[in-house]
Amino acid sequence: MQTGKLVRSSLSAQIRDRLVSQIVGGELKPGDRLVELRIASEMETSQAPVREALRELEAMGLVETAHNRGARVRILSDDELREIYDVRSQLEGYAAELVARTGVSLKSSLERKMADMRRAANKSDSKTFSEHNTTFHRLIMEAAGNVTLVSLWEGLNVKSRTMLNVARHKTDLMVVTESHQRLVDALESGHDIRARDEAIAHVLDNRP
Repeated sequence: MQTGKLVRSSLSAQIRDRLVSQIVGGELKPGDRLVELRIASEMETSQAPVREALRELEAMGLVETAHNRGARVRILSDDELREIYDVRSQLEGYAAELVARTGVSLKSSLERKMADMRRAANKSDSKTFSEHNTTFHRLIMEAAGNVTLVSLWEGLNVKSRTMLNVARHKTDLMVVTESHQRLVDALESGHDIRARDEAIAHVLDNRP
């Protein structure tokens, strides 16, 4: 397990993200025990943020906790991932519809994120790609101006599920990057139904 002192503010988020990377990358395998004290020692922190990180991972479906057995790694099945992508497609479709209806332009900011994705794709860096991909979609969700919608979307943990999907299915990151352009164009067109349909199709085209 990777070591090194964590120095930024949100320790639990950093621990969570590091564990997600290790799970997705196969360093931690299904059934492996996650011992709070050992993780805290390796990451040079107290057990409290580790405990919080494990609770978040359990909510994400990547960890399961059994009585007297502690926490263990759990990997989402493709069926579970497909269900998540189905729900995500509807949330993002509605958000895209709202954004197109208001006429707000996201073209420059979305295309900058696509450029970031291209750089990550060229390096085959799936973690960084997933971060930029998630930011791309978050920009649309937040521009919709619906707090409840964003909260529901955040609950799907898009970044970790994207990382898992990309790693499991050996996704061509450049192809996925370029597939975002049609969504950008649909949003820029101002046609709300076109934007909605394109957003839904985009998510479903990339589901496992």
